[in-house]
Amino acid sequence: MAELSNAEIVARVEELLKPLVEAQGLELVEVQFTRPRRGRVNLRVFLDRPGGITLEEITRVSRVAGNLLDVHDFIAPSYNLEVSSPGLTRELKKRQDYQRYSGRLVRLTTRSAIGGRQVHRGILQGLEEGEVVCLEEDGEVQRIPLAEVAKARLDI
Repeated sequence: MAELSNAEIVARVEELLKPLVEAQGLELVEVQFTRPRRGRVNLRVFLDRPGGITLEEITRVSRVAGNLLDVHDFIAPSYNLEVSSPGLTRELKKRQDYQRYSGRLVRLTTRSAIGGRQVHRGILQGLEEGEVVCLEEDGEVQRIPLAEVAKARLDI
């Protein structure tokens, strides 16, 4: 059997773990699979839910996910499994993230300068028509096309 690519592994892990995670009332935020040149391969699973996730929930999902992945055994090299929350400065990846975290302080980096700068920091006002990020910055609402957002994360 040929070794799966990183993207294929991520897709299979998501497919396998999503029902397990959702049955616990949690959200599978992201799966990362990295093969460093040196050291051990890492499989990172990020979980969350409205109001935050507890250490007990992370521990429970980690144990069950580890057993499930061992049974299916599609990841060729040995690897470290890390299950955690995305943290206080989590990245905004999905359209729903821009709605969910409306009213929170965010930091956006755009692909090209908008309003004379590429780094924007302000209060997220949500998404307009699903395509334009509205950000209150320095007392004005800046409208940034979602396609122009290179990186967005919650800020403290």
